[in-house]
Amino acid sequence: MTFQRNNIILGFDTSCYTTSIAAISLDKKVILNEKRILEVKKDCKGLRQSEAVFQHVNNLGEMSKAIKHKLENYNIVGVCSSSKPRPIDDSYMPVFTVGLNFGKLISSINNCPFFETSHQENHIEASLLNNQLKNENEFLTVHMSGGTTEILLVNKKTDGYNIYIVGGSLDVSFGQLIDRLGVKIGCSFPCGKYIDEKALNCNKEIRQGLKTSVKNGYMNLSGIENQINKLLDGYEKDYICKLLLDTLTRCMYKSLLYICKEYKINEILFAGGVSASKYISGNLSNKLEKEKMNCYFTENQYATDNGLGCAIIGLNQINNYVECLYET
Repeated sequence: MTFQRNNIILGFDTSCYTTSIAAISLDKKVILNEKRILEVKKDCKGLRQSEAVFQHVNNLGEMSKAIKHKLENYNIVGVCSSSKPRPIDDSYMPVFTVGLNFGKLISSINNCPFFETSHQENHIEASLLNNQLKNENEFLTVHMSGGTTEILLVNKKTDGYNIYIVGGSLDVSFGQLIDRLGVKIGCSFPCGKYIDEKALNCNKEIRQGLKTSVKNGYMNLSGIENQINKLLDGYEKDYICKLLLDTLTRCMYKSLLYICKEYKINEILFAGGVSASKYISGNLSNKLEKEKMNCYFTENQYATDNGLGCAIIGLNQINNYVECLYET
């Protein structure tokens, strides 16, 4: 295999709601970051795994045709796909088998190495791309997405990460609460960006927030939905959206305040689609920075589901796979 400056690593991620393909050069320049959100029928709150798998298969075929001309001047020297939600043995979800097997096929056709990773590690690497942590060997990551609200203690190792859940939601996720409210008030699924816009547009002050249940870094969130439902007919939609995001911000703040003190860590990396909320990121950063905690949010395109983190992990792995990738 001949390594040249136009060599690239491909990354594939087929999550519950997004088909993603990315490519990165050997000097970590983003060559491609394509994604297609899966279609959810109006008034529905999600997709069955079988429905999502079917859409991923179709999307990858259509996206392959669309990106062919973008990559015609590049050599694919490595492929990495997310194969499961989390980096533990019993983690499994059918949707990830689509990107996994598609990645294996591409690597076989191009006679190049294939690597596997997890959706969670993919998010972490994508968020680290444009953020410089003072200590990348140990930090906290908050993974907030459609189905996950976890606070993670991350320890870097040679071939990836050791990741430990140290906080988060004990029942529903931030994303589920946001989507459920969004569907009820007529937003298109997924509802995050619409709820965020409405909350930011609301100038009404919150005088009495919703009750929260947070203990030792863990949150019980289902009670928030019950409180919101009782208020739907009595307030404007923008205010209800602001009230929900304000409550979620306060829950996460209380959790992180405890965990940062417990583990003596003051660097927090945020990943996942919900972290792209301008309302949550802005208000949470202000609260945490007053406690001398450093928050690292990333660009929307890298915070939401993407394949870029997979491509970066593939690059890290191939650097261990060969001694030199560049022509001398």
